[in-house]
Amino acid sequence: MWFTPLRRMCPLVLLMVSPLAAKAMCCPGDVNVIKSSGSGLGQTQPLATDQSLDPRWNVHAFERDSISYFQISDVAEGLLFIIAKSGDVFWLLPAGTIDAQVALPSDHQPQRPSLDAKEVFRHPDFTLLVSGTGKAAAWRVENRPAMP
Repeated sequence: MWFTPLRRMCPLVLLMVSPLAAKAMCCPGDVNVIKSSGSGLGQTQPLATDQSLDPRWNVHAFERDSISYFQISDVAEGLLFIIAKSGDVFWLLPAGTIDAQVALPSDHQPQRPSLDAKEVFRHPDFTLLVSGTGKAAAWRVENRPAMP
């Protein structure tokens, strides 16, 4: 009798039913796509992939119930803050050991771009910038213009 292990059958069945689902299982995908995790938010070392553009910081993305969460950590200090996003609305979650300075797009204070601001994370809808280092770092979330 011919026997095929279940772990080999699933991709074959998916390939027959949905070629796109099978491709997603075997291929890592586009580098520009934000890869979110469903669990681990708030953990010091979550299993989610670090998506930071700067080696001094860690940015982990999570998604649950159509809300995106972005956990920002300092390599030395640990968890600094978590930004949540739903649609065009951002808010800051009370997390981390220090009171981080974070300017969100909804803040009604005009934010002047700092000359030393560095891009830490790039999302299709927004960019996360930082000026300074450690506890004195000032963070800013800027909306990105919509692509035509």
